[in-house]
Amino acid sequence: MTFSLKIRWPALLPVILLLAFFGCGPRPQGTPSSKVIEINLEPEQYPDDTIPEFIFQPHKNKYLIKPRAEYFLDGVVLGKERYVYDRGADIAPYDLAIAWNKLVLTKLYKQIKWSQEGRWYLWRYDDDFPFDNAFVARYSANNHIIPANSNILAALGLVREGENIGLSGYLVNVSQAEGEEFTWNSSLSREDEGGGSCEVFYVTEIRYKGMSYK
Repeated sequence: MTFSLKIRWPALLPVILLLAFFGCGPRPQGTPSSKVIEINLEPEQYPDDTIPEFIFQPHKNKYLIKPRAEYFLDGVVLGKERYVYDRGADIAPYDLAIAWNKLVLTKLYKQIKWSQEGRWYLWRYDDDFPFDNAFVARYSANNHIIPANSNILAALGLVREGENIGLSGYLVNVSQAEGEEFTWNSSLSREDEGGGSCEVFYVTEIRYKGMSYK
């Protein structure tokens, strides 16, 4: 006995659109990188209010980007979340939660259950975990990633949880240049927690699995 299944095109269309959105984008163009990703180090931040602000238009909306500090972050990817429908998705389609230094050197990040939701990253650990929330917050962060160009956006699609990554760029404040009001200000501290503690990170280079994407 044989069975045949006939599906009309309108029923297949959502599946086709999803495949096109998530699986058929351009491959990023990278070059080999010999620079070691130093997950044992602290992020490097060089405040500089002299960097001029500029207009950035990833899609139809224009944004005013004000760099606050040059920023370099090496660490382990705790989680990656793609945002499509929230207000920030137009300019920062991905959040990357990343850990570094003491949280990765001790392997303690593997004892924590991580999740991301609504532009927050969340964690949960058992009663025998040797440190408190302040320690976890000090050596990890949720980063709202603004890719500087389409190649970096495509490279973000390659990134997977548990892998080492290096990011370079600027911590920035964002406001919409015209139309409806929208502002997003980056944290400039690794010590803060709660609302406003995430880094708004304009990324100009990704180093990942021996490749550099710019």
